[in-house]
Parts: sequence; C-alpha cells; structure tokens
Amino acid sequence: MDSKEREPEQNEKTLEEREKKLEKQEKELGFFSQAVKDKKESLYDRVNVSVKTMDKVIGVISLLLIIVAILIVLEATGVFKL
Repeated sequence: MDSKEREPEQNEKTLEEREKKLEKQEKELGFFSQAVKDKKESLYDRVNVSVKTMDKVIGVISLLLIIVAILIVLEATGVFKL
C-alpha cells in the first residue's frame, strides 16, 4: 500500500516540474515573441469562419498545390510545355 500512496505524490511532483519548465520557456520567449503571438491571435479573432469552411479552404489549396506539382513534373519531363 505504501507504493500506491507515493504514486500520487510523484505524479504531483512531475506535474509541478513540467509547469515550472513551461513558465521558464514562456519567460524566455520575451516581449517580442509574445507581441507577435498576440497580434496573430487578434487577427484570427477578427475572422469569423467555421471549421467546415476552413476545411474547404484547406482542401482547395491542397488541390491547387497538387495541380501545380503535377504541372512542374510534366514540364520537367518535357510532356507539357509552357
């Protein structure tokens, strides 16, 4: 039973250590990094887009990227000339 009693205490200690590491990393980011992060978040807050819409946009962009890659390969092999 003694080892079972120690387990929560060990978990607590590891969580506290992780929290301290995260706090240290946040402090190391500095003012500039935090300002950039805040600016990006404020820009994202202005755009009212649902998850479905974002999925559609990502899908269309991915499709266009694939088409461009195919065109590059076809031009490199000499099949398609621009």
